[in-house]
Amino acid sequence: MKSTLETLIFATLLALLLPLNATAHDPDYSSDFDRSLCTFTSVGSSPYFPLWPGYSLVLEGEDEDDEGEMVEISAVLTVLSETELVDGVLTRVFEERESEDGDLVEVSRNFVALCRETGDLWYFGEEVDDFEDGEIVGHGGAWRAGVNGAKPGILQPGNPLVGARYFEEEAPGVALDQAEVLSEHNEVTVPAGTFTDVIEILDTNLLDPESEGDIKLYAPGVGLIKDEALELIEIVPPDCQPDATTLCLNNGRFQVRVDFTVGDEEGVGQALLPSDDSGEFWFFQPNNTELIVKVLDACSLPDFNSFWVFAAGLTNVELTLEVTDTLAGITREYDNDPQHPFEPVQDTQAFQTCP
Repeated sequence: MKSTLETLIFATLLALLLPLNATAHDPDYSSDFDRSLCTFTSVGSSPYFPLWPGYSLVLEGEDEDDEGEMVEISAVLTVLSETELVDGVLTRVFEERESEDGDLVEVSRNFVALCRETGDLWYFGEEVDDFEDGEIVGHGGAWRAGVNGAKPGILQPGNPLVGARYFEEEAPGVALDQAEVLSEHNEVTVPAGTFTDVIEILDTNLLDPESEGDIKLYAPGVGLIKDEALELIEIVPPDCQPDATTLCLNNGRFQVRVDFTVGDEEGVGQALLPSDDSGEFWFFQPNNTELIVKVLDACSLPDFNSFWVFAAGLTNVELTLEVTDTLAGITREYDNDPQHPFEPVQDTQAFQTCP
C-alpha cells in the first residue's frame, strides 16, 4: 500500500505524462497543474535547479547572429535575494543576463517557486528588458500568471521522466513554451567539468512553429550546463551554502547552525523545513523538532535598524545556536545550559549591519 506522499508524487508525475485538461494548443502537453497539491517556497532545491540566493551559473559559447556572423555569446543565471508576489504566491526571482560580443542584449527576471511536496519548480512569469546599444528597446515575452489569462507552468519537474511533456509558459499570444524530457542518465563534459545523470530536455515555442526548438542539458545539484551553443564555464556558490546541518535564512544572508551535547556525546543539529526567514533543527529523530529559528529584517524600522534573531526550543539539551551574517562576517551565539529548558531568544539588536 502506497503512503500518502508516494501517492501524491505518483499523481504529480502522472500529470506530467498525461494531459489533464488538454489545451487547444497541443493535447500532448500537460498544462493544467493542480496548485492545491503544493506548499510553495521561494528557497530550496529542485533536483536540477538549485534555488539558493546568491547561486550563479556562467555559460559561454559562439553562435551566428541574425546576419550570419559568428559572435561570442554568454548567459549569467543568478538566483537573486529578491522575492515577488505573483498570482498569490511568494516567488523567488532569478535573473538571466544575455550578451553578444560583450554587449548586453537581454535581461529577464523570472518568478519561480518550489513545490515542497513534489520538488517541481513552478514558473509564474517574467519581466523582460531587451537592449540595443545599451538602451532598453522592448519587453518582448513578458508575462505574469493571473494576468490576461496567463497560467503558471512547470519550469523543472522534481522527478523528470523520459517522455514527459508539459507547458513551461502559458501566456496566450505572448509566451507558449513547451518542454519534453528526451533522455536521462547522460554523462556530459563542458568547460566547468564532467557531470553524470544529466537530463536532456527539448524546449519548443508554439509561437515560433518554424523553429526546431532548443536542447537543454541539466545536471543534478547544479542546473543548466548546456543550452545549444552555450556551455557552463563556472559555478558561483552562494555566500551561505545550505546543507544537511546548515540553514540559510533571510534571503540566504544568514548562516545558522546548532551544536549540542548530551553527556559525553557531541552532535550537530540537522536542518529541515527552511523558508525565507525561518527553519527548524532536529537532534535525534527527524520527526522530533528541537529548535525553531527565525531571522527577520527590521532595517526599515527607525527604532531598530537591525536584523532580529528569534528562537524557541522544545528541549533541555545543552546547545549552542550560532547565527552568522555572511555579508558582515559577524557571528552571534546563544547557549543553553544542560537540563535547563531552552529560554526563548528575542534579540532585536542581534545584527546592526543594515542594509
